[in-house]
Amino acid sequence: MDRSRLLSLLKELIATNSENPPGYEADVAKVLREHVESYGIACKSVGSATRPNLMFSSHDGQKGDLVMHGHMDTVPVGPLESWSHDPFSSTIIDGRLYGRGACDMKGPVAALVETLILYTERKYPKPLVMLATSDEESGCSGAEEVAKSGLLDGIKFGICAEPTGLQVLVGEKGMFWSKVVARGKSAHGSRPEEGVNAIQACLDAIRVLTEEPFLSEIDEILGSPTTNIGVIQGGIKINVVPDSCEAQLDMRIVKGQNPESLLEEMNGRLDTAGLADRVKVEYIHGKPAVVTPPDSEIVTVARTAVERVTGRAPILGSATYGTDCSVLQPKVGILNVICGPGSIEQAHQPDEYIRLEELFQSIDVYLEIAKHFSK
Repeated sequence: MDRSRLLSLLKELIATNSENPPGYEADVAKVLREHVESYGIACKSVGSATRPNLMFSSHDGQKGDLVMHGHMDTVPVGPLESWSHDPFSSTIIDGRLYGRGACDMKGPVAALVETLILYTERKYPKPLVMLATSDEESGCSGAEEVAKSGLLDGIKFGICAEPTGLQVLVGEKGMFWSKVVARGKSAHGSRPEEGVNAIQACLDAIRVLTEEPFLSEIDEILGSPTTNIGVIQGGIKINVVPDSCEAQLDMRIVKGQNPESLLEEMNGRLDTAGLADRVKVEYIHGKPAVVTPPDSEIVTVARTAVERVTGRAPILGSATYGTDCSVLQPKVGILNVICGPGSIEQAHQPDEYIRLEELFQSIDVYLEIAKHFSK
């Protein structure tokens, strides 16, 4: 690999702001496209000019059995005073490169690019595809556009380069975001009996919705579902009985659960509890849980590659967070593993960093996997 080339690209990617929100990946896509095309690698763009998704192929637009993928957007930097290093400068200290997106996931994307360049230069017989998406951080709408385009149809396997410390994850929990909407009747705070307190109704509903788990299948890889009450808003003033209140719930779901059935079950609980006349649950966003069978070819090949490069046998696991796999797996039929350099604990944090040794190792891992599917 050309480490200087890799780091030069990574530093330019980090220096190019692609915070989401607001969600403007065009500049970072331009950097990525110009770099890859300078090595004679074909590119197709899907989506809008301001939020493109880029698909590269080692064989002039052709497809093989494997796609490597990652996203171009990052979460916002947040307060600059929380950072010890400039989030856009790619400071390197003690083998760590700091910056927004260093591990999530401009570092891994740069590793995929270097892998694709090396693969193309070595002229392997079968095509290798790389995908860079927009808007992963706010719902995977870029992956949705690519799935609808049909450009990935027929590709069997995928490597999602999200940061895993080069562990091999074979699935991820799904997501169901909902809001609990309560309606009441306003009254003067000194005469609460003349009103209906929507905040109290919302709290009662949250208790009903969270005190017992919802039905699911036991799965050793995905683990148990979780619920987080992320937002609650209601009332206008301390001495007014509130006539409205809304809470937002973030549920991470597993096998046997889907947004449609959960929505029905949640409203059913409210009905049973006698709350349905003033509280209802509404859908915000959802994605299914996905799992690649542990005995599938992509899992076996990825585990072997990681062990060969790092000297340690990875233990299979699953992601609690969401990735583009939640779109590409059910809607295109691509069986994915999630395996990338960096730690998810660094993602979305001030002083986000990636260890350079692990970044370099990831390219060797990806090339080992790609070579297997080049036959």
